[in-house]
Amino acid sequence: MRLTLLTLASLLALGSSPLLADSIPYANVGQFAPDHSFTATATGDVTAYFYSSDASNDDKIILWDKTSGAMTAPSLDNHSSAVGSSVSLSVTAGDTLIFILDDVTTGQYFSSVDYFGVASPANYNDDGYNHAYSTPYSGGVNGIPAGTYIGMEDLGVTGLKPLSGSDLDYNDDNFVFTNVTAAATPEPSSFILFGTGLVGAAGALRRKFARS
Repeated sequence: MRLTLLTLASLLALGSSPLLADSIPYANVGQFAPDHSFTATATGDVTAYFYSSDASNDDKIILWDKTSGAMTAPSLDNHSSAVGSSVSLSVTAGDTLIFILDDVTTGQYFSSVDYFGVASPANYNDDGYNHAYSTPYSGGVNGIPAGTYIGMEDLGVTGLKPLSGSDLDYNDDNFVFTNVTAAATPEPSSFILFGTGLVGAAGALRRKFARS
């Protein structure tokens, strides 16, 4: 009976292993990826490793430390870089990081920051939308260490209803970043709901004190 239980436990463990797999590639093609903000985890280097590419356009990546203003030159060309090739940027813990896709073919820039459809050329985002899908990566591909996987979309959005210009598959240029902390960015609607809740709570307190 004990052997049977051990065997059953092993089978259950094997059956659950896919749940631990990295969420790569992006699953919700045609929909905007969730927004994340990125910061340097520790003082030292943030390193980007070339993971893969599915783009016909010629693209490169730029690492931008917006806190210090430092950035790398466009590098890791998607058509000539070997998997595992890397580029690094010196950072200080807590620095705000932005990852920029340089589409050499079209001359456009797209970034990991969502400006809600308002183009921001000064911030290297020519259509104003989030062009980065982020998820944890546990390592194991061509010696690339564990870190934060970021899949970039290299086609600009020109319309939303229906979606046009881009396919939002977030697999055109893919990288793994080390020494990066990713945090989910609340949607604007979340702020509105939060603000509404605060207003409602304040109103309830005023009514309570008015009755007392």
